[in-house]
Amino acid sequence: MLEINSLSKSFDKGKSFALKDVSFHLNEGDVCALVGESGSGKTTLVRLIAGLESPDAGTIKINGRIVSSLKTFVPPEKRKVGLVFQEYALFPHMTLFKNVLYGISREKNKKARAQEVLELVGLGGMEDRYPHQLSGGQQQRVALARALAPNPSLLILDEPFSNLDAILRAQLRNEIFEIVKNTGVTAVFVTHDTQDALAVADEILILQDGELIQKDEAANLYTKPNSIYVASLFGNTIQLSQELQSAFNCPLNPACSHAIRNENFAINEECEHVTYAQVIKRTFLGNDTQLLLKLDSGQKLAVLTKERNVADRIRIGFNSKDVLEFKY
Repeated sequence: MLEINSLSKSFDKGKSFALKDVSFHLNEGDVCALVGESGSGKTTLVRLIAGLESPDAGTIKINGRIVSSLKTFVPPEKRKVGLVFQEYALFPHMTLFKNVLYGISREKNKKARAQEVLELVGLGGMEDRYPHQLSGGQQQRVALARALAPNPSLLILDEPFSNLDAILRAQLRNEIFEIVKNTGVTAVFVTHDTQDALAVADEILILQDGELIQKDEAANLYTKPNSIYVASLFGNTIQLSQELQSAFNCPLNPACSHAIRNENFAINEECEHVTYAQVIKRTFLGNDTQLLLKLDSGQKLAVLTKERNVADRIRIGFNSKDVLEFKY
């Protein structure tokens, strides 16, 4: 449904690239999460897909039709791409009904469609309210309704939950993506929160410095990351330096880098690779406690544990099967 081929974009005439040679495709009905740190190229990519920027190289196809290339540029309003932003971008002087109606310009039964999508997002009966009379979650639903109203081929949700508190965020995320899945629309979900991505996406794309470094299903990204950067996005990950390998008596392939996830460390249990450590600081973090350790070899190591009563001196270890290995 969406095909991106060798897409590049520079804002300084080629001195640096916000996006460099990115290629991927999405199948119809898929939800794809786009993940990366600030400056990774997420915003540039979605602006190119939506038609808010032109590429310097490469092509974008939606439903088999080229909408962006060096020779072709289809304007945003003709791409059938719906956009949902973190700021909601609602018109404060319009009712919910008129906000949704505004996005439907060419359908015969516009009013019926506006009513239909308001019902779809659970706001039926609130048509005459104004945005300021709604909660943040309700405003986000209106924004979703307005984006879905013209029956887009592709829906882009750009950090849609970043303005919401943690409890509402998780609830609204699940509700909104259930709606998205029920409509069958193909969606690109931009987020820096990997927990959001893991919860809702069929596939996840990882961008770093403008390049696509891994695209895979959520489970594979967690268990088979192709770099320490990808591994670290999906949980607390500790790189096993030569010093730490020596401390745990765990010599590894010197031609590769290695890491282990925090949850794979075991305290006071039998493991293949162990050492002893002194707890020099405890920091309570709610469900977890962070322990700052000084290993017998002299290295310091910070780990998270759910154990509440940890002695001042502990044995800590891990097993070979849990070591992540990456080629340089």
